[in-house]
Amino acid sequence: MLNVSNIFEADGTDEFFNALKNEGRPWCIEAKVFTQNLLEKTHIYLDSDLINELRTQFHQRFWEMYLVAALLEAEKELEKGRSEGPDICIKFPDLPRIWVEAIAPIAGIGGDAVQEAPPKVVRSVPDEQIKLRLLHAFDEKFKKFREYKKKNLVCDAEPCIIAINAAQVPSARLDNDDVPRIVGSLLPFGNPVITLHRDTLEIIDSSYAYQDHVVKKSGTQIPTTSFLNPEYADISAVIYSNADVLNFPEELSCGLLLFHNPLARNPLPLGFLKRGHEYWVDDDDELKNKNWNTVQ
Repeated sequence: MLNVSNIFEADGTDEFFNALKNEGRPWCIEAKVFTQNLLEKTHIYLDSDLINELRTQFHQRFWEMYLVAALLEAEKELEKGRSEGPDICIKFPDLPRIWVEAIAPIAGIGGDAVQEAPPKVVRSVPDEQIKLRLLHAFDEKFKKFREYKKKNLVCDAEPCIIAINAAQVPSARLDNDDVPRIVGSLLPFGNPVITLHRDTLEIIDSSYAYQDHVVKKSGTQIPTTSFLNPEYADISAVIYSNADVLNFPEELSCGLLLFHNPLARNPLPLGFLKRGHEYWVDDDDELKNKNWNTVQ
């Protein structure tokens, strides 16, 4: 039986965790209370390493707790006592289980790292570098699901979801409402393009540039077409969020974005969460979306 009475009773090795533990300002106290409440609500659905790893990799494990709480809020039944296999298991009576693997990428290192914006300096959002971080996270969990299938921990008929949280990637919160960056990382949507009338300068058309790859510093091209590639058909959808312990909506599930893979071997039904934002490709190959937060 895990002791979840006070996660902040001892220091850890995670720099942010220790700062949060030892800080006494009101916003920090609120964050600690929120974390503690989240832990007590969600730990039974996650693995037994949760407590120790909150102290060593705080945001990654926080994201798993947040995700569990949001799924429970969306009235999903979850399997308790996870010990091996994917991070989260969603259960349905007489239907295949749905598996969720969570990941929270960071800024990265080397020439492709996403740099923090200098204070009081205007700069372009490093869109391609952020996409590289999202694609690296997606590919890491795609490979993880392949391992689970080889070990028979996940069956061929069971939907698989990759849940990515980009809160620790600098500037990732600066996103496009029509085609969010995660969508443009998995389908070939580039920068917005606006056509102006030559004489009046009125906007007469708007679209998105076609971008089927992003380029690493080394010159290597990384495709942005995974959801057009049958190789990735085992991934049913991606859940995406920028929430962290200091920035989250009142209803946690409202902060999720669900993006369906149009080639999914085991697709999720539209309206699977009925929370947050949902994106899919319709039968006419058009990108569609719905904001469930505005549905009465």
